[in-house]
Amino acid sequence: MADDAVHELSAAYALDALDAGDARAYERHLAHCERCQGELATLTAGAVALAFAASEAEPPAELRGRILAAARAERPNVVPFRPRLRWNPVRVLAVAASVVAVGLGIWNVVLHQRLDRSHEALRAVAVQGGSGSVLVGSGGRGTLVLTGLSSPPPGKTYEAWVIDRGRAAPAGTFGGGKTVVVHLRQHVPRGAIVGVTVERAGGSAQPTSQPFITSGRV
Repeated sequence: MADDAVHELSAAYALDALDAGDARAYERHLAHCERCQGELATLTAGAVALAFAASEAEPPAELRGRILAAARAERPNVVPFRPRLRWNPVRVLAVAASVVAVGLGIWNVVLHQRLDRSHEALRAVAVQGGSGSVLVGSGGRGTLVLTGLSSPPPGKTYEAWVIDRGRAAPAGTFGGGKTVVVHLRQHVPRGAIVGVTVERAGGSAQPTSQPFITSGRV
């Protein structure tokens, strides 16, 4: 696979959407490509941020019944190993249930291992003045996640700032929304905070007011 094509696989790899061959090829490339390492850190942070920002969904009460009914209606596809063995549907269902349980258990372990690795590389800090958090990955790459943020006044925009040792660096402009994900343009060093101000459309080189949303120190 050409390097140019491998560069385009970062998003699919972050979502675990590659087949085994492409995933191995991408991982070999990733070991020596700083560009893809940075893109993957940003994409992974964004995916995790969206997962944390989403509210829990309550499954419909009738969902369990529909799943069980569909399982009972499914035509068995079993090849007997011994022709003289009597057909026992209860035994077949028990074996099938055991296989599903084992598969779900393995999937659960793999998922938790992946999440644990993601969480080890991320630091999450809550914000004050709004609902959300700042997630910082390896190398200080940061993502600001806000929920329930109203639109800025006409002719204005929200602007994020990375504030370190009293100095504020512009990190991106954005609008309101139910869920807002801002990939910060500035690295976020340890001990810095992230703030949000209202600025004129297009943004400002320096804050013109005190931030109305601030994070704790990352």
